[in-house]
Amino acid sequence: MARENGVNFLSDQRPAGHQGFRPSAVKMGHVSRVGIIVVSAVLLMIALPISAVLLRAIRPDGVWGAEAVTRILGSPRTWRLIAVTVAQALVSCACTVAVGVPVAWVLSRFRFYGRSLVKTLATVPFVLPTVVIGAAFATVLGPRGLFEARGTWLAIVIAQVCFNLAVVIRTVGAALSGVDSNQEAAARMLGASPFQAARRVLLPTVLPAIAASAVVVFLFCFTSFGVIVMLGGGSVTTVEVEIWTRATRQFDISGAGVLCGIQLVAVIATLSIHSRISKRRAVSSVFRARRSDRLPRSVAEWAAVVAAVGAVLMICGLPIAALFERSLRVGTGLGLANWQHLGSVTAGTGLSIDPLSALWRSLLTASAAASAALLLGVLAARVIAQRPGGAADRILLLPLGVSATTLGLGLLLIGGRPPLDLRGSLWLVPIAQMLVAIPLVVRAVLPALQALPASLGESGQLLGAGSIGRFWRIELPSIRSAVFAGAGLGFVACLGEFGATVFLVRAASPTAPVAIERLLSRPAAAGFGQAMALSCILVLLCGGVLLAVDYLAAGDEGLDLAF
Repeated sequence: MARENGVNFLSDQRPAGHQGFRPSAVKMGHVSRVGIIVVSAVLLMIALPISAVLLRAIRPDGVWGAEAVTRILGSPRTWRLIAVTVAQALVSCACTVAVGVPVAWVLSRFRFYGRSLVKTLATVPFVLPTVVIGAAFATVLGPRGLFEARGTWLAIVIAQVCFNLAVVIRTVGAALSGVDSNQEAAARMLGASPFQAARRVLLPTVLPAIAASAVVVFLFCFTSFGVIVMLGGGSVTTVEVEIWTRATRQFDISGAGVLCGIQLVAVIATLSIHSRISKRRAVSSVFRARRSDRLPRSVAEWAAVVAAVGAVLMICGLPIAALFERSLRVGTGLGLANWQHLGSVTAGTGLSIDPLSALWRSLLTASAAASAALLLGVLAARVIAQRPGGAADRILLLPLGVSATTLGLGLLLIGGRPPLDLRGSLWLVPIAQMLVAIPLVVRAVLPALQALPASLGESGQLLGAGSIGRFWRIELPSIRSAVFAGAGLGFVACLGEFGATVFLVRAASPTAPVAIERLLSRPAAAGFGQAMALSCILVLLCGGVLLAVDYLAAGDEGLDLAF
């Protein structure tokens, strides 16, 4: 069942030639009506924060005006920030693709001991909180690291490659695994060289997947926040960081709103490009066949395997290993003091509660937010599966593309005034986390729903089962692996959410990622050790969830991380 209904994470592709659920096949019932209401409510919850931020830009003090717009757009600093942000995203994207495509080719072409572990290791940073990635690279590139590079673009680009490498490896690897090796063999028999066979047979098939993953990586790098804050050292600023600075330190909400509008335009343009690429990718997937892998034979092939494994170990494994080593370092020796101090408040760390309390609060909040996201996401996915190609499918992805700081700032604006005054309450943080997690749940569950044959629902209807009965007794058991995977991915997203939470969380009740950022922002050595130990706990939690999700995906291709 898991293999038949495996998770195709963040992919909008349906098995070729397969007829899934359609409204004409199964009459709309109570579940579908509830799903439509859920989709409408989620879209409203996404639109309201974005609208609040944009409205604040043109109506800063209750009076309509364009003063903030002209002030921000007329400032040379704004255009320098935009240029720097775009350049950083392009360079990070190019480096990620340059590393990820060869690694994906090796992992899809050759079978060797530990291949699945290498793929999992490459994916662990993607599911980690961005502040943990920043903390990991701070141990390698910071003042206490192997060499000093904090506050430089080099450190940020390397961290971006580490964080997004899994997107390219998983997406391109899935496309490469779908190329029939017999096609290359036929080209070779007709006299084509290995390079010509790859260029004429392999490249046209996987090029849409490469382009799709590149667009996703660019989007994630363009809206990156936690990595920039942790590694920028205060000297590196992007549009995302500038939004946070203006809103929380300069109290220039209208200026932050204008920057959010600029960023939103860039995000929508990027998603439009991706939508066109996705259509080509869907067409190329029609002819996919399972590629047969084999053991490396020549010295060159073994060298390629060693190089690919070495790249993953250096980029993804070294920072995580350094994180654990730093958590055990006490003075000039090793010990468990940093772990033992997690249950106590240390002076000079900037925290009013101990890190373990922050972790416990994060687990409770993430569990509540992920549960709500799972319920709403499954119902929304069912509606989208019945109405493929609708606008709701793409709009529900906005929280992944829209800046987390924009979402957090918008929730702060609409939740800080009557009639929805949530200031001082504990609801704003789980709401933000839920909105971030819903797209992940939808994209995890949707392919499994689309893979269900239409005859399944028709048979249940002929046997007298109502819409709720069909949904509960037929559909959910058939997609349970995807539902569990969606729950795990949603929980990880909620647990590690930082960009929106940093706007909304109260100083006396920080989440674990916010606590890590505060601990690392202080010069106290005790705070650094506690941050390392707390980061290691999050690595273990998120890594465990990833292993479970990969197991539920159950296929050799694993998770497809392109949306």
